Amino acid sequence: MVISDHSGILSSTPFLSFLDEKAVSYLVTDKVTEMLSASNNMPVLVVFTSIKDVPTFITNKLQHKQFTHADIPLNGDIAGILKALSTESLIYLLNYVYATDEHLVVTKYNIEGLLLLAKSHAAVSVINSLIEQITLLLQTTPQFDNILQLGKLWGKIVYLSVIHQHKRYENYIKQVDAFAASFIASDGMQQATFASTEKNPKTVDRILANIKSQKDKKTALICFDCMGFAEWNLFQEYLSNSNFIFTDIALFTMLPSVTSISRSAIFHGSQDVYNIKSPGRGDETKAFLNYFSDKEVKYFTDTDIITEDTLLGYDCISILYTFFDDLSHSAQFPPHHSNKSLYFDAVKGYLNNSKVLQTLQTLQSNDFTVYICSDHGSVIAYGNGKKLDKYLIDDFAKRAVIVPFTAGDLIEHTKIKIPFVEDKIIVLPEGRYMFANNNQIEINHGGITVEEMVVPYIKLNK
Repeated sequence: MVISDHSGILSSTPFLSFLDEKAVSYLVTDKVTEMLSASNNMPVLVVFTSIKDVPTFITNKLQHKQFTHADIPLNGDIAGILKALSTESLIYLLNYVYATDEHLVVTKYNIEGLLLLAKSHAAVSVINSLIEQITLLLQTTPQFDNILQLGKLWGKIVYLSVIHQHKRYENYIKQVDAFAASFIASDGMQQATFASTEKNPKTVDRILANIKSQKDKKTALICFDCMGFAEWNLFQEYLSNSNFIFTDIALFTMLPSVTSISRSAIFHGSQDVYNIKSPGRGDETKAFLNYFSDKEVKYFTDTDIITEDTLLGYDCISILYTFFDDLSHSAQFPPHHSNKSLYFDAVKGYLNNSKVLQTLQTLQSNDFTVYICSDHGSVIAYGNGKKLDKYLIDDFAKRAVIVPFTAGDLIEHTKIKIPFVEDKIIVLPEGRYMFANNNQIEINHGGITVEEMVVPYIKLNK
């Protein structure tokens, strides 16, 4: 049988996965030659195609049916309504109706509300599936690859849970944080550093080496300060109506997960960044130009307007965006608030009024291969009312403090080693707390949770 699918449902991944589970033989194709081959070589039982008018020499051999929006098994006079929906929305709607009330009548008056409920229902299903995957991961031995996988999964859970006001993930925070802490305690970051190569990076200091190894004619590296995997999922949603295709992997930040260390490591292409006298944009500009000294290089920031003219003559550029970091630190939280919803709302507002999408399109239209990265993520942290004496501190961040190794015996808090740095150690507050006034609530970073230390590295494909 050949079925011309007008809806896109029958050739969608969820429906084909269902057929696979039922061991149904099928072929999805718009090529007449493949249909003809299928008609001569059973056991292909069903051929799905988007072609409406299938040639007669095929239909003489195989029964031909049209599957239109009127055939979608929902109640109501709905063919016209459903035609306006994407395949993804149709699948969400079908799953929601058959999970809640298969006799529900869909009308033009309730369709908008049903779609919101259907999308939320789909998100909860995804969250539950992600939690199952994470539960299995937590039963393994903490190693760098499963920590990176955990960070990617957890970021998606956090994003979906916040957007759809679902709190189940909060029950797993302590387990996930303990798993990451045991990885750090067993010198896991040192293992990750040894495994990180230019072709297969595991840490952010290998990003420039990886880019250089690709040998692209024109390269753009866009660094979003403070974009963890939860924020990356939000950013993907912002880009969802574009034609961009992404490949993303997870990388470790440096320890501690702060800008002065981790972003410096990105732009220097090195872990030897713990003694830079003046970290920041000036140092990053110089380091980036030196790393790509064989190219015409330019370091931009989010205050620059990127146009064809400003790109003229350059074949290697970077752009630094700091709005994730700026908005996270400026977010105000009511007492006992425990998620990033207010922060995400602020980011969405910023993005919708920004030129970020236009910049990405400009880069692609000018033949730049675009890479996207981040220096660290963030968590909601709570003030513990404790302070370290200033004379002990080399560098201060509320979620992690760098101190001389010799000061370790004078400090009672948790201390961890910095890979390949002998004269300094990191002091951490307990859990998701920070060295700040009691009951103070902020989005902050520097610690060893997967939300802070596992970040996305993305290649933008045409």
